[in-house]
Amino acid sequence: MAKYTAASPESLEHLPGASTAEKRSLARWYAAARAALAHNRPLTTVFAMPAGRHLAGELCAAELTALRGVGAFKNDVPVNADSDPLLRSQAQYMALLEESLSAAEAAKLLGVDVTRVRQRLRERSLYGLEYEGTWRLPRLQFERRLVIPGLAQVLKALPPDLFPLDVVDWLLLAEPELQLESDAAPLSPRTWLLSGRPIDAVVKVARDLTRS
Repeated sequence: MAKYTAASPESLEHLPGASTAEKRSLARWYAAARAALAHNRPLTTVFAMPAGRHLAGELCAAELTALRGVGAFKNDVPVNADSDPLLRSQAQYMALLEESLSAAEAAKLLGVDVTRVRQRLRERSLYGLEYEGTWRLPRLQFERRLVIPGLAQVLKALPPDLFPLDVVDWLLLAEPELQLESDAAPLSPRTWLLSGRPIDAVVKVARDLTRS
């Protein structure tokens, strides 16, 4: 999948039949999700950016096409994202695709051949979303040009059919079981793994999701 860019921007103002509020609501959710992902913040804690805040957030032609492709529009009119959780999740999903790496980009980051990345995706030692015949790899699984420690064991313990937005939030949200006496608050699975703590603790939490 080609990465969406704003090389040929098409303002939402040109979308017929949509109110200004509807256009800006959708753009805010999309932009807010991208900002959260860029800073490894969970999507469930994201709120749409205030209307007065500047957005790179006029969506370009490719982004509009992608959102239409997942049903984000009804009769070419965006549903009000502030009151439609389905549309919010669709906008977040497209933001996740946009903020993720292609297999080639991930290979360059890790200093390996792209065939190795594809092999690891098949083995579930890397996490990817298959979209239109190509792979997108969320950035949160990488840190300083490395895969976060223990990711392969954790991914293999997670339910294979877990929705991508749920995978992202699970890795980034604080988990009550991941807290030591010295910790002021529970840690997220990602933070726990990056701190070099026992991988088995996160694997156990992942397996519990399968049983629930």
